[in-house]
Amino acid sequence: MFEHEPDLLTRKEAQDLLRVGKNTILNLIYDGYLPAIVIANSYRIKKSDLIRFIENSSAFCRWAIFMLQYTP
Repeated sequence: MFEHEPDLLTRKEAQDLLRVGKNTILNLIYDGYLPAIVIANSYRIKKSDLIRFIENSSAFCRWAIFMLQYTP
């Protein structure tokens, strides 16, 4: 999966691969569902962490349910 992608992705690259918006990817990072590090004031996501997140779809489902409960 993602063989042609770099090992360290920018926030935008990960966002595009997941096909989600900027707010969604940032919320996933802030809420701890998607591990990220900060380099030069911007987020970087390990490709292996992104793949693990996708394979563990239950993490995304829990996050989505939580967001739906607290979104006006």
